[in-house]
Amino acid sequence: MKPDLSTPQGREAYRRELRGVAIPWRLIGLPMVALGGVGMVWFGRGAQGLADTSGGVASLVLVGVGVALLIVAIVIRTRYHKSRLAED
Repeated sequence: MKPDLSTPQGREAYRRELRGVAIPWRLIGLPMVALGGVGMVWFGRGAQGLADTSGGVASLVLVGVGVALLIVAIVIRTRYHKSRLAED
């Protein structure tokens, strides 16, 4: 059944429904990006380059994997939204 988007209550209910999609992906990806960013600042403040230290490389990997997880969450949510609007 299509969501009722004609009323403010229906739109708010659908927003709450969409917020519940792909929560695990977002709850894992966002802290990974944040921790990776902190690591980049921490390990990047020395005279060496960020990619020259193992902690710096780990930080870059954390940010990369976290961003990938967030992109997966966006794709999942977009597909869910398209399928919900296509229902009869």
